[in-house]
Amino acid sequence: MGIKSLAGQLDRHHLTECYPAVEEHALQELIHDLERFLEPQQIIVDYDQRIAFSYDATGERYVPDLVVFAKTDEDVEQVMRACDKYHIYVIPRGSSSNLSGGTTPILGGVVLTLTAQRDILEIDTVSREVRMKPGVVNWDLQQVLKPLGFFYPPDPASHKIATLGGNVAENSGGPHCVKYGVTTNHVVQLQVVLADGTKLWTPTARDYRTDLDFTGILVGSEGTMAIFTEIVAAIWPQPETIKTMLGVFSSVEQALDTVSALIAQQIIPATLELLDKKSLQLVESFVHAGYPVEAGAVLLIEVDGPSNDVLEKVASIQEIVQQQGATDFRIAATDLEADALWRGRRSHYGAAARLAPHLWIQDVTVPRPLLAAMMQDVLEIGHRYGFDIFCSAHAGDGNLHPIITYNPANPEELRRLKETDRAILQACVARGGAITGEHGVGIDKLENMDLMYGPKERQIMAQIKRAFDPKELLNPLKVVLAPKTVTADRPELTEAIPRSIWTPGSAEDLQDAIRTAIGKHFRVSIGGGFQRWPVVGGAPDTHIEMTALNQLVDFDRDNLTLEVEAGFAAAELLALLHQQGLDVPLLPYTGEDTVGGLVASNARNWRNSFLFGWRDVVLGVEWIDGRGDVLRFGRKTMKNVAGYDVTKLAIGSWGTLGAISKVILRLRPYPKHRLFGYVSHSDAQALLKMSLDLSGHYNRPEGMVLTHWRDEDPCLWLSHQASGFHATESLVETLCKKLGVHVTWVEEERWKQWEGNRQELIHWALNHGIYGEGGLKVSRLDSLVQELEGNHDVLSWIVYPGSGAFEIYGKSSFRSDVVGLQRVVGSGRYWEKPVEAAWQAIRKRLEHVFDPYEVFSKIHE
Repeated sequence: MGIKSLAGQLDRHHLTECYPAVEEHALQELIHDLERFLEPQQIIVDYDQRIAFSYDATGERYVPDLVVFAKTDEDVEQVMRACDKYHIYVIPRGSSSNLSGGTTPILGGVVLTLTAQRDILEIDTVSREVRMKPGVVNWDLQQVLKPLGFFYPPDPASHKIATLGGNVAENSGGPHCVKYGVTTNHVVQLQVVLADGTKLWTPTARDYRTDLDFTGILVGSEGTMAIFTEIVAAIWPQPETIKTMLGVFSSVEQALDTVSALIAQQIIPATLELLDKKSLQLVESFVHAGYPVEAGAVLLIEVDGPSNDVLEKVASIQEIVQQQGATDFRIAATDLEADALWRGRRSHYGAAARLAPHLWIQDVTVPRPLLAAMMQDVLEIGHRYGFDIFCSAHAGDGNLHPIITYNPANPEELRRLKETDRAILQACVARGGAITGEHGVGIDKLENMDLMYGPKERQIMAQIKRAFDPKELLNPLKVVLAPKTVTADRPELTEAIPRSIWTPGSAEDLQDAIRTAIGKHFRVSIGGGFQRWPVVGGAPDTHIEMTALNQLVDFDRDNLTLEVEAGFAAAELLALLHQQGLDVPLLPYTGEDTVGGLVASNARNWRNSFLFGWRDVVLGVEWIDGRGDVLRFGRKTMKNVAGYDVTKLAIGSWGTLGAISKVILRLRPYPKHRLFGYVSHSDAQALLKMSLDLSGHYNRPEGMVLTHWRDEDPCLWLSHQASGFHATESLVETLCKKLGVHVTWVEEERWKQWEGNRQELIHWALNHGIYGEGGLKVSRLDSLVQELEGNHDVLSWIVYPGSGAFEIYGKSSFRSDVVGLQRVVGSGRYWEKPVEAAWQAIRKRLEHVFDPYEVFSKIHE
């Protein structure tokens, strides 16, 4: 169909000319096919009506050839099959509130609208999960969860109109991410429709996953690899108390120094939001939120948790804010006062929209201590190019939102805007940041991805898309452009023959080993002492031993990040961090595991039952792929949605995609007061019920493990290494009284002994019996425990009530028919539950992307 020039449509001809346009005859055939199974009102052909679907919140416009409203999963499947048949592009669309041009149909095609699918299908408060359709609005979900005593933490500024499907596609953030994480930290599982119309569920993202993290790579993929038709997300118990505060400062620098001071005192608020002077004046004239218009900056601070703990934090925050020279400090006395303060912050974009025909809102993230410098960069760039820039920030995680007002009808102003935009992104990358923290790449930052990633990384991302979408029909020209040429490093090989073991001491040595293996046509197994490999049946090929790669690369205490080489001993790193008052809750106290080995195997740890595993603490990785090339994905920032989240593929990959050489970890404070204890009882079901009751409380212990060792009573082990010590202790003791049992509080050394005993048990099972592992929805664990207690081939077992994971230590006669079992190994056996054929095919294609010469061991063969 004909293309007309629209206001706000930028010249993208240099991008679109390389892609085939939608052919008119194919479009007419498609419409004819769709009319056979869709109702007339589900199809929009009229041009004037299609214009309404030509843009998102960026305002850049491209008219689709067709608009289809999908009411059911079957609609989505049939539309995708028809578009695959006629080779027509499909752009999935929710409320289209995104700020990156992600839903703009730059090549035309079909806009597939999912807003009609608004059903919340299931709320499982025992499993702490909600299952819903992609058109559910974020705000509506919150209202449904509130009476049940739960909430969903990611809440972008557009939460009153944004759909969960869109949130997942963008990996949306919001003000509460500093404490609770972004969308990817809450998505458990996705039902998707692939580009050929295949519908299937992704494997779980929880810590008993045994295949690649397909869920993780799809979150934030901006509709370019699959269409989401159902979402399973984790929900949180509501905190007892929430307090909202406003700190008033004479300068931005003073406000951001306060943020650093708070974190240095191990205070991590639920939110830390910043507005500069221009923004305060802008917002106050718009919504009259009570902001001080003469101030240089304000911090909107929110803390939540147990009542006494919150009161203590408020007092500490007030003291720190005043020590930093604040001119005023306010505590919202009522919900209405708190709502007014939040209304001001959330109205920043709307207030700015009154000033000019259009807004350009940026979204850059830098290491948090560099946020003040980044804001100064932005203001200097604005002055250089003649723009007045308004700045707000999620100050707790270094995420800055500069807003530029401009007139898209003025070509000279539009040229300056694009130069300003590029300069801001360049300054962000120069400070070690990510060019987008939560808004996504879309079309907006597509041509700026080269600032952050080299041609090899961008080529990998383009190939990942093709692994999911071979014909490149889903939302084309978004997220990443394949570079025109990619040159691989090919140094001279120094190894003439294969070795039985390599021990590289640098990334260059590791590259050399892998390239030698390619040249000599043999496979390698990657390991850090090979502590974890027996769990998947052993390392079958020539070993590359990583323990000599053991340097601490970067320790940024102020930013709460650490970069370490993969061979660093995990227990040694934990001891080092604890000496500094910091922690990574998945590192073990004991054993010989390396950091890289734990990440590559996605190893569970008892100290935090409610994380999804290493994916929640790993911010970035460097690895050597099967070409011998160094790839680096991620940044030392809390938010980063620049391109696909390739880091997720490394976690739990078991070295099948490459050799992890470095890891960037997110740190957290390690409190002085910690809680360790256990409850014994003859009835394992009673202890399970107690653990599930605890899980539904905000003050729950972070770590809970239910065990039944051979010849001992079942035991519920409890640990809490975060704030709220006294509230957690009180909750546990209250529930114990109801159950008629006693909790025994112990020293930390007892837990270290327990950790060692577990490792010995795994070693025994692998050599003399069997070791099995798997997982279930938490609400189904009662039937599992009943089955384990009655199975005479099970000698000992462990259940993790937070995630639903379990481990079995049994006789060699144990059968692999326990519900939820994922893997069994020992006594010469190895069995793994296969994923669906479509995932197997995608995994094979991904393995070819990273390992085209098949140099790495494969555990799924």
